[in-house]
Amino acid sequence: MVFRLGPCRIDSDRRELIRDGKEQHLSPKAFDLLIALLSARPTVVTKDQLMSQIWPGVYVAECNLPTLIAEIRTAIGDSARAPQFIKTHFSIGYSFIGEVTEMARTAAPPVGPMSTLRIGQRRVILGQGESTVGRDADCDVVINDSSVSRHHAKIVVSGRQAVIRDLDSKNGSRVGGARITAETMLESGEVVTFGSIDAEFVVEVPNNASTQTIDITRK
Repeated sequence: MVFRLGPCRIDSDRRELIRDGKEQHLSPKAFDLLIALLSARPTVVTKDQLMSQIWPGVYVAECNLPTLIAEIRTAIGDSARAPQFIKTHFSIGYSFIGEVTEMARTAAPPVGPMSTLRIGQRRVILGQGESTVGRDADCDVVINDSSVSRHHAKIVVSGRQAVIRDLDSKNGSRVGGARITAETMLESGEVVTFGSIDAEFVVEVPNNASTQTIDITRK
């Protein structure tokens, strides 16, 4: 997954952080911590949860967390006194508060109209061609919810048009509340439901007042 925030581009697969066109160094544990906070946003992740994720099965002093957070802030250009991206919840943990855009693995840098999925506070740009949606980490759009199958559905984008096909998921896929049994055309503004998770399919036109931005809530 590729995350864009402010002047930064973060590629979780390549473990790469680019800011203002220049690669920024992050230690492996700091990068792991950054991805953990991005993936959980906007939820507050406790110190205990982060310790178990970053150092599984190993005892490490808690004071290592603030050191890694400071390293991340330096790399992404954030400030502890006036945070734009990472908020400290004293004695509890941390949360990612900045606006983030996600790009599916199939997505190229956007030029012209963009097909996007809005899932809660997430905004995921879909690439031209096929994008697989599901719970598995190898999906182009990952939705980590038990109602979503490992490989739940496939969306195919061609220009401004898109179709969706369910991949024999356990809880089914719905468009506009109706369960789909065959390849179905998607219109901008339609609600697509994967299991119990609602997403809004939106075709956005950059720098155009008609660009649609619609909030989505989980069922």
